[in-house]
Formats: sequence, C-alpha cells, structure tokens
Amino acid sequence: MQPKTNLFKYMLLLSLVLFTTCASLAFPLQHAHAASYGYETAPQNIVGVTKPTITFYFDTTLTAIPVYTMYLNGEPVAASYDKAKGTFTFTPDYNLKRGTQKVRMSIAYTGFQPIDVSWTFTVAENAISDFTAADPEQLDGFAALNDYRVLYGLPTVKMNGRLNASATAHAKYLYDNKIQQSQDSMDSLHEENSSKKGFFGKTPLERGAYFGYTSAVGEDAAYYSGPISQVIDVLFDAPYHRNPFLNPYIKEVGVGKVGDYTIIEFSSESDTPDALVTSPAAGDRYVPTSFNGDEQPDPLRIHQSEVYPVGYPIMAQYYGSEVKKVKLLGAELVDSNKTPVALLMNTPDNDSDLSNGVMVLPRQPLQSDSTYHVKLNLEVTHRDGSTKTEVKEWDFTTEPAAQIGKKKLHQNAAEYKQAYLTLNPIAHTASFGLNASSYKVDGIDFPMNLSPVIVDGSSYLYIRDLAAALGANVEWNDQLRAAVYTKKGLKVTLYTTKNEYELNGATGQTDTPAKLIGESTMVPVRLLAEVLGAKVDYMEATRTVKITY
Repeated sequence: MQPKTNLFKYMLLLSLVLFTTCASLAFPLQHAHAASYGYETAPQNIVGVTKPTITFYFDTTLTAIPVYTMYLNGEPVAASYDKAKGTFTFTPDYNLKRGTQKVRMSIAYTGFQPIDVSWTFTVAENAISDFTAADPEQLDGFAALNDYRVLYGLPTVKMNGRLNASATAHAKYLYDNKIQQSQDSMDSLHEENSSKKGFFGKTPLERGAYFGYTSAVGEDAAYYSGPISQVIDVLFDAPYHRNPFLNPYIKEVGVGKVGDYTIIEFSSESDTPDALVTSPAAGDRYVPTSFNGDEQPDPLRIHQSEVYPVGYPIMAQYYGSEVKKVKLLGAELVDSNKTPVALLMNTPDNDSDLSNGVMVLPRQPLQSDSTYHVKLNLEVTHRDGSTKTEVKEWDFTTEPAAQIGKKKLHQNAAEYKQAYLTLNPIAHTASFGLNASSYKVDGIDFPMNLSPVIVDGSSYLYIRDLAAALGANVEWNDQLRAAVYTKKGLKVTLYTTKNEYELNGATGQTDTPAKLIGESTMVPVRLLAEVLGAKVDYMEATRTVKITY
C-alpha cells in the first residue's frame, strides 16, 4: 500500500487566551493611583473528564503577592499560584459529579478593591475518570519526537495523558468522518464541525480544554500510512511542520493515531529570550539529500516554475514571545569545492505561512555523502521596535544512502549526537553477504535487489545495489554496453564487453571486468577496489564482502 502523504499545516496557538475581560483596581479615593488587570477562566464549557484542571488566568501590573481563594461548588480548594505565568490552578484528586460546576475566584491586594469572579462549566455525562495508558506505538512516536530534541540540544518534552486523549479523540473524529480523503474535501484537519460525528471542540485549544488541559495547545496533523514514529520523521522533514519539534519552549506533548490519521498536540509556554534554532543540525553527518514535497501548504507555490524533488530544506526559526518579524538579508550554500548551490528562498516577505522563520530550499537534490556550508544573514525585529542582525554559519554532510540518519538517530539519540555531530570525516562501511537478501551500510539494513554471485572465483555485486550503498548514481549506456557510475567528481564507465574500464576519461585494463548476468550489470569486487580506491575485505567465515570508503 502506498503511503498517503497529504500533510497539513502545523498550527500553533502561541497564547491560550486573549485577556478580553479587563478592569482596573483603584486605590481608595484619597489616592490618585490605579493598576490594571485582565483575566480569563477555564474551563468554560463542557469537559469530558471528571478531574479537570481549573485555571484562572490573571494579568496585572501589580507585583505584590495577593491573598486569594478559589471556591469549587461553594467549598474552598487548594489552588496554587504561579506568578510567572499569572495562573491560579486547581486539579481535583476526586471525581466531580456529572453536571454543572460552579467556580469562584477571590483575589485581594492590600489597599485595592478586591476582585471576585464566578463562572460555571459542565462535566459531561460520559466524562472519563481515568486516562488510558499510552500504547507501544504512542510511546515509540513520543520517543522519536524526543530523539530530535536530543539531537538539537533542546529540553526533552513530557508526555501528557490529557493531550494524548485529545489527540486520539481528534484522530478518531477525522477517521469517522473521512476528513481530507479526497482532493475535493474542504474540511480542515485542524477544525472540527459541530454537525459531524464525534465533535468535541472546534480548535486544538478547545479540544485540549475538553479533556481538562488548560495550557496553550498547538497541533500537527498528518494523513499518512505508517506507524507514529515514521510519521514523526515525515513531519520533521516537512519544513512548515518542523517548527514545533524545534521550539525550545514546548513542554508537553500528546500523540494519537486512528487509521491513517496521526495527531500530535504540543503545549508551549511563551518566553521572552530570543532562541534561534537552525536545521539541519550543525555537524550532522547523515542529513537527507532531497525533499519530495510532502507538505501542505506547498513551499513551491511561490516558485511556480520549480518542480520536485528539491534539496533538503534548510530552516532558521526564532522563538520567543518578543520576536515580531524575521527578515532574511542573505543566504549562501556551497559544497566542499566552494561551488555555490542554487537556492529558493521562502521568507515572511514572500510566504504568508512563515512568520518568525525562513526556509531555504536547494533547487536540486544535494549530492550523497557530501559536505555543505550554510551562511544565513538574519535580521530580527522585536515587539518593542528594536532590531538585531545575526550571521549564522554551519556545516552539514549528507547521508550516503537514504534513511540511514533517521534509523541511527532512533537507535540511540545521545550516542548519535556524540558520534555524528562532528566536523571530522567519518568512514562508511558497506557489507554484502554472499548468501544474504540484504546489505548493510554503517550497520543499517537495506533490501538487496540481487544477491551477489561468484564467477571463476571472483565475487560480483549488482551495480545498483553497490551504487545505493556507496551514495552514487548509476546509468546504463546501451550503445557502449556499459554501466556509468558517478559520485561527486568521479565518473567510472564499466564495460561489460571488454576487459577495460574508464575512470574520468582515462582507460584502464582489468582481468575482471563487469559482466552482464541476465539483464543485470554485476561488478567484481577486485575491480571495485581498483577504480574506486575503496578498501575491500572478504571474510571467508561469514562469506561477506566489506567495503570501507
């Protein structure tokens, strides 16, 4: 079954509420001073849990610690106050009865008129009292997400049961209503329709609140065949969706999957310091070479003459509540020979779906097993009007074969970061077992198209398996009856009708030329060593050819 690759734009609600209810706290009349405040309450509507978190959001110019009491159904409860966040919260350790709940918040500052706010919410008749434990697939997806956080040196996030429940319930809504399963569908993966089956909240924010989660909530959504851990990789590669994975201020996540719908809920806390995160990671030795456009909105919509595949997206994103705008002043990408790479640039100036970040796309796929240098010149404008410019430079290296980086990352992210985030060259190893159905590149298995064979005592490998293992390209030249192998500046013509080969235009002689076996070009290991300069070893005990390059 072919994977479904319709991915939909990540939506992050940077703040849970706007303080729409405003007032002022006045001193007694003999004073001429006043202080303003604003507040919001949560939950306000129907909740689907019997132990919801009750929150009073309070924004004020006063700096003193107030005297406060929260009442639930007329009884005082032990609410906690977080001055930095401006929140008073209480989560009951007992089940609330189904039906209407009354909350009252009383706040007093010395010398000011007290604040007294009341509101109600309703516990649904089918409200749950406990959350289902995360299943193995959810845990694998959560671990994959944190692998990226480790790779980029960001704080790992926690899994939250309420967000898991919200993600799973929304995935079920999408599945039950077959949302976005046709090109004609106008329904959003992020918004629910109250007239449809399983509705429990229009926005990610409302859906989180339904399960008693009252902090900021954003959402990634994908319609894709594959386990959650694989969807995590697909979303990370999609440049718009990569944003929340690298947000330093994300604290908690929830993941859920029903059918081919995967939902990831992110909870963030706004923070003031600027945080610039660039990707790919500096020094990464296993960066993908290309991007096939599995993204919506389509990054190439503003480059209409361009087609996929393009090179792997390079991103620079500023995080922080005081960041207002980011401008790209200049961008360069050069290969190891200092040759410039042609670029497509998406910025807030030409891409309405970017705000505080930029996207740089190489016009063509990058070369395998090649090192590149990035230079970005950025200007960030803050909400107070101040600006600063920053030049960010770093190197990365592409992987020799597709998916090696992700597989090695998810084996052990900490070890990956230590071993493969480096400017030092690393040796690659490809191993072909003569009796095997797969080969290994740097310890990662890949299916073999044709098994190796032995002819007249020499081991022969299928040219296309070999090229894939070494990060090269190969084409068949029917006129020459030869396979043409290319990698970086190397071009090798492997003739199948004579004892010759050609290396960058120079003809060489060999006793073991390439052969056509059936319709497939097979290359002897001895010739491989001669023309590529690779170190080739044969291990008789395991009948394995090991190539180090």
